[in-house]
Amino acid sequence: MKRLIVIGAMSFLFLAGCEKAVEPAVQGVPDQTDGRITVINDEAKLAGRVTVRDEDMTISSGLPKAAAPLAFSLKLNSEITPPTVGGQKLQATSVVLNANFAYVSYNMQGLSAIGAIDVVQVKGVKNAVIRASVQFADTDINNVFFDNNKVYLAEASGNPAYDSPSFVEALVSNGGKLQLNGNAKRMLSSYAATSVVASNGKVYATTGNTGGLYVLTQNSTLDVESFTSLEDARWVDLDANYVVVAQGTPGRLSVFNRSTMALLNTYSVPGATIAESKSTVRVIGGKGLFAAGDAGVQLVNLATGTIVGSLPRVTVSGLDPSVTVTNAVDAAGAYVYISNGEAGIYVAQASQALENLSGNTTVTLTTLGKLQFASLQSANHVAFDGKQIAVAAGLGGVKLVDMTE
Repeated sequence: MKRLIVIGAMSFLFLAGCEKAVEPAVQGVPDQTDGRITVINDEAKLAGRVTVRDEDMTISSGLPKAAAPLAFSLKLNSEITPPTVGGQKLQATSVVLNANFAYVSYNMQGLSAIGAIDVVQVKGVKNAVIRASVQFADTDINNVFFDNNKVYLAEASGNPAYDSPSFVEALVSNGGKLQLNGNAKRMLSSYAATSVVASNGKVYATTGNTGGLYVLTQNSTLDVESFTSLEDARWVDLDANYVVVAQGTPGRLSVFNRSTMALLNTYSVPGATIAESKSTVRVIGGKGLFAAGDAGVQLVNLATGTIVGSLPRVTVSGLDPSVTVTNAVDAAGAYVYISNGEAGIYVAQASQALENLSGNTTVTLTTLGKLQFASLQSANHVAFDGKQIAVAAGLGGVKLVDMTE
């Protein structure tokens, strides 16, 4: 059984009238391979996958022409074509923005397990530069995360020699370059690792419909510290107080005390009823911003389980509702970017900055419109840091967008 998980890429902002020089990356790091993993650090081999756009973007709002103009502008900076491994074109499954870089994961549609990751510099450069790429001959990469000079991967292996196909793997990163030395790998339960996040010496990973939440030590062997069985565990995120797992069939948020990993509550949330689907959660301002699939976006007070805000799922004429579910959501300040599969990327505005602790106070979410891409394929993931939007667009690769207020 193979779980289809997908995610997106990143973008960056540069000051008008001030052209930035390319920030020097670590040089002289050779390409490497061990047969299963091939690391490409030679940027000349990767440059052809980047297309510079530098194009103003429009937002289809559906509002009357007399409506007030939006308080921000968007520019499509660059697009990245997915890598091809063994003659097979991959699809972008997830993306995370961290400091100067975006980290992108890829997997293969269908039963074959083939994957890749990209490390893309998006700040300190005028346009995106792929600094390194890694190809996996027998492994889907469903999610990626960066912390403390390591790239962490949530994987599903196609190697029948393993008792379980679910893994978390870590690769050493230095200045945007990757290497095999120091690689760590830990087998987990269930059919696929669906997400991973790392912080303060620990790695947290979720594993599929028969797995749960793992806590691993952030060391060279990724030792298992604890495991909590959770049905259909789809995504994990955290802040200083909480570790939160998004679950599906039915939709739930399981909330743990980060210090003790005691399960505080499991809240029922509308949506996430479609099997083997992706549903992310973003922990922000004491709230869980939940991509609830067929129930759109749900904003939940993590202290009480109260739903304090929501947006319905998108319906698009001519598209089957099953392909327009909300699979990922991210936010910074008052802006929320929503990944709705083949319906594309939508932007909404909250009635207050979501980082603010607001208890059970209602937070109004208002859809502003849809980002207009010439070619999107399917939006599998979106990341937003307040200035940059990165979209993992499946076979359409990665879209990197700059936002200016």
